[in-house]
Amino acid sequence: MSHHLDGPVDVAVVGAGISGLTVARSLCARGLRVRLLERRRDCGGMIRTERIDGFVIDAGPDTLLAHKPAALALTRAVGLDSELVTPSADRTTFVLRGSALRSLPQTSAMGLPTDLKTLLAAGAFSWRGKLRMAAEPFVPPRRDDGDESVGSFVKRRFGTEAVSYVAEPVLAGLHRGDAMKLSMQALFPLLAAAERQRGSVARAWRQMPRSSGTGSMSLRHGLGDLPAQLRQQLPDDVVVTGSAIRQIERADRFRLYTQDGLETRARAVVLSTPGYEVATLTASLDAELTSLCRAIRYLPTVNVALGYRHDDVRHPLRGWGFVVPGTQSGLLRSVSWVSSKWPGRAPAGHVLMRVALTVPAAGDPNITDSEMVVAVHDELCELLGISGAPVLSRVYRVPKAMPQLEVGHLERMAAIDRRLSVLPGLFVSASGFRGVGLADCIGDAQKVSEQVAAFLNAA
Repeated sequence: MSHHLDGPVDVAVVGAGISGLTVARSLCARGLRVRLLERRRDCGGMIRTERIDGFVIDAGPDTLLAHKPAALALTRAVGLDSELVTPSADRTTFVLRGSALRSLPQTSAMGLPTDLKTLLAAGAFSWRGKLRMAAEPFVPPRRDDGDESVGSFVKRRFGTEAVSYVAEPVLAGLHRGDAMKLSMQALFPLLAAAERQRGSVARAWRQMPRSSGTGSMSLRHGLGDLPAQLRQQLPDDVVVTGSAIRQIERADRFRLYTQDGLETRARAVVLSTPGYEVATLTASLDAELTSLCRAIRYLPTVNVALGYRHDDVRHPLRGWGFVVPGTQSGLLRSVSWVSSKWPGRAPAGHVLMRVALTVPAAGDPNITDSEMVVAVHDELCELLGISGAPVLSRVYRVPKAMPQLEVGHLERMAAIDRRLSVLPGLFVSASGFRGVGLADCIGDAQKVSEQVAAFLNAA
């Protein structure tokens, strides 16, 4: 027999990551009765900050992008304006080529060169590669509007070296995915639009108005403060943690049943969970929706945070860090010099690095955390001249962390939306559907909240 959770509500939101928290905030602000159900004991989803012995470690996302304003706007709206910090002015990112770290162009569209002067100064590319990239404004635009992979787009416009040293480690690396599979239109619509509208990425980027703000920001004590603040500002009776939903039924209204026999009734439901969880929860509602959501692939991630004494690191660590092409052997996919990039991330006399591991290593359960730390430390010693053991190490594993928005994702999303349209009152908003990063998730959550409110007003 099931017990009710304090009577029916207007909206049940499943999942208290950044998407679910944003939906709940928006709907509560409209005066609706909301229940936010989260299976874990804490909120925030992929956003997680640990503060240990003066180190501030973001285990998941650590950046709020300025060119996608939704995340910064929400941060300010919840009162964290004074906590925003800008990254170091030296934005140099390096790429490992052979055994040397070589600089990528500073003026770029997500690593792709858009300025001849900084392209010539970049150490990452051969002269032949630089000439090919400099020719990008003269490459005719593709006339077909269909989707294509990130790798295909970059190869067409900038050549093969740009695929090896930018598309694969930088653009696909952000998503821990394969540049030849990930969708250009779904993940980098601004770059795709630049070619479509201006005929050239470099030309479009140079003509864009330069915002006075920096390209990215973070929070002084880590991004974990954002979900914490969102939760704190929700009314006391909204959030229910430790509440895993096992089934959703739909009759005159929705009924959500938890693993421990509790029941919530709601006029509308927003699923802010990964695709594979949406698939499980909608199994009894719509078989086609279930199979569409299950088809979204998710890859595991392992991030390793390492703190060192500054004097033990020979490399100056000037810049933001480095990426590693897939052609290189080893565990490292990217290394962020966290304490060089953001202020206050390591105690005096120390440095903090965060290492993202390659997917095969991330998916291997046989490698223990301590073995992982030793292997990563050994690779860093060779590249950065580290002579002492780490004074801090943390390993963060997430089995299904990164949604892969692969070629054809926009068509799949359109099909998901069509299925949702025949299930009035059911909505989805989470990473892996209409975007991936924090800003995409927050922006989508706000749009979906408007759709939910409109549905309830019309009902």
